[in-house]
Amino acid sequence: MKTIYKCPVCQSSLFKEEKLYQCSLHHTYDISKYGYANFLLANQIHSSFPGDRPEMILARKRFLSQNYYAILRKKLVEIIKMNLKDYTIFCDLACGEGYYTNYIHQNISKDFSFVTYGIDLSKRAIIEASKTAKQLKLENINYCIGNLMFLPYLNTSFDIMLNCFAPMIDKEFCRVLKENGIYIRVLPGKNHLLELKSVLYEKVILNQLKDLDIPNFSFIDKIEIEDKIKLESQERIHDLFMMTPYYYKTSKEAIKNLYALNELETTISFIILIYKKGGK
Repeated sequence: MKTIYKCPVCQSSLFKEEKLYQCSLHHTYDISKYGYANFLLANQIHSSFPGDRPEMILARKRFLSQNYYAILRKKLVEIIKMNLKDYTIFCDLACGEGYYTNYIHQNISKDFSFVTYGIDLSKRAIIEASKTAKQLKLENINYCIGNLMFLPYLNTSFDIMLNCFAPMIDKEFCRVLKENGIYIRVLPGKNHLLELKSVLYEKVILNQLKDLDIPNFSFIDKIEIEDKIKLESQERIHDLFMMTPYYYKTSKEAIKNLYALNELETTISFIILIYKKGGK
């Protein structure tokens, strides 16, 4: 069966057989017991742990499982539903452990013709996403390991694409999105985790939104959502900290101060930017 995947070696279409993907030149990619495929080539890997490290992924999974960010994924479902076609092919770029991906698919596919693809650089993240999809008995959802700079998808494959908190690779994203397709980008808002940062740093730098323009995309809308969450255990505080970039660039003394807390109330703030490929 022909797929929208392309061979990362020769760029030709991949066909799905029982337990593998294969192109016409017989390059093959096994489908794991969890249902995902690995399309990451050796020359696309620049560390022993491509993508987020396993401990960061597990911390994020524990934290998100408590639905502290539920306000965001519910809003994403609303936005995607407003842009559905009769048959919609959706991709979550840098999907991580699938917190948003699986929820979006579960809540849309039950009422609409909706096929989902998720991709991430981290093998551990894709394993977690695939395991959750199987536990939820989701159909028509496809995960793979791959690099955002070399997406293993054919040209103009997707109707809607989502990118939460990951880099924007404008040429590659434009390549795989259909003309007039919708691109949704999520960034941290100005006050995101303000109180957490106030514990860690004497001078807190607020998040700034950069230029909205993206080549070959038309800006459609900006949606801002903000809320407060209360973390009522040291474990949840640790998990939140570990899933942020601050985990890698904070002094030991500041981390000690944070880990001494038994609870923390902090702001969550998100900016959702909506674009369309091509002219308005």
